[in-house]
Amino acid sequence: MELRHLYYFLTIAEAGSITKGAEMLNISQPPLSRQLKDLEDELGFNLFERNKKKKVRLTTQGEFFIEKAKAILNSVGDAVAEAKEFDAQVNCNLAIGTTIYSSQTMFKQIESFQQKNENIRYNIWEANSSSIIQLLNERKIDVGYINEPLTDSNIETKTIVSDYCVCILPHNIFRQYSKSEVSIVDLSQLPLILLTSTTYSGLYKQIMDTFNEHELEANILCECHDSSMLIQLLSRGFGGTILPASFITDTLAKDYAILPIIDNPWMPETKIAWRKEGYTAKIATKFIEDILKI
Repeated sequence: MELRHLYYFLTIAEAGSITKGAEMLNISQPPLSRQLKDLEDELGFNLFERNKKKKVRLTTQGEFFIEKAKAILNSVGDAVAEAKEFDAQVNCNLAIGTTIYSSQTMFKQIESFQQKNENIRYNIWEANSSSIIQLLNERKIDVGYINEPLTDSNIETKTIVSDYCVCILPHNIFRQYSKSEVSIVDLSQLPLILLTSTTYSGLYKQIMDTFNEHELEANILCECHDSSMLIQLLSRGFGGTILPASFITDTLAKDYAILPIIDNPWMPETKIAWRKEGYTAKIATKFIEDILKI
């Protein structure tokens, strides 16, 4: 039994004849008669009494079944309406995952997207690159920003920013240092505050590997797992740090000395990541398409 059988049945009952029902449905009468017979054969009883005037009247069983048919179609109609309403809600919500280093790139792209798409609600997760891939696979986020060359057969990635690192110094330390650029040796001697993660990965690992390759022991005063804590420590003059240039906001550029790194060995990339297959909300698809056009 198909929903169209029920719809045809109700139309015939409303019209009072198969011929008029066919006219209301904009189909010919023979196919409609066959559809009705198929429904009656499946049910095992007649829904209508026929007469020579080609009019139909509900049988006792038909009078019982018509109420059930109406209830079924009304229930389906409600389900469709609720699903459409839910779809509208889903497409007003955008879940994004980002690493600390990619956050400024993400903010700029959200700002641009928001100008063209009002009333979007954002759910933002901050995590390391591998955790963001996991969040995508678990369907907890729609799109992710990562900084590591991770591979996953279920995830598509594309580089959107090719970056370089800079040294950020509070002015109290910069006045003592008094150089316009820094070398790897200089960095090893400066008091440093570095962002890190529980997985010993990303830029932190690259920085430490570089110091080890040069047989240098870095003067790390603090390792932070949170960017806001890093900024707090910088503002108090505890030490300097190393960050991608794209992370530098106008406020940071104003309040701190931003120094280039000689023979910069750290060239992080920001990649956009999304699921290759399966359902993706329309708003998320639009966001991804907008980013890829940039």
